[in-house]
Amino acid sequence: IMDYPLMNSISKALGYAHYLNNPWFQLYPDIGNLSAWDNDVQMELKAGSGHIVAVHVKDTKPGVFKNVPFGEGVVDFERCFETLKQTGYCGPYLIEMWSETSADPLAEVAKARDWVKARMARAGLMEAA
Repeated sequence: IMDYPLMNSISKALGYAHYLNNPWFQLYPDIGNLSAWDNDVQMELKAGSGHIVAVHVKDTKPGVFKNVPFGEGVVDFERCFETLKQTGYCGPYLIEMWSETSADPLAEVAKARDWVKARMARAGLMEAA
């Protein structure tokens, strides 16, 4: 799910998936973008059940799709992870972030990873570290 209106919801993407009816055309939603577009994120994730093959994880604000540090945006990560677990999703989660202005980008990546993993653990996707 992208940061432009053509493909800003799972519901829209599913329309293409059903039209194409091709097992290779599946969904790779970005929970940050879903949230920034003011979608009903939980409904969208449930609608994509069985078609989601990977999930982008980032934080956003309404209309702001980049450079939002984890925990400073509107994404309800725990609830998203819980919903994905309930739908049976068990594919990859990929953190999307920007750290090019940081003095220590590797430390920023590790901090983001730990922050996301803590929310995943709270949602029951993994054991707490």
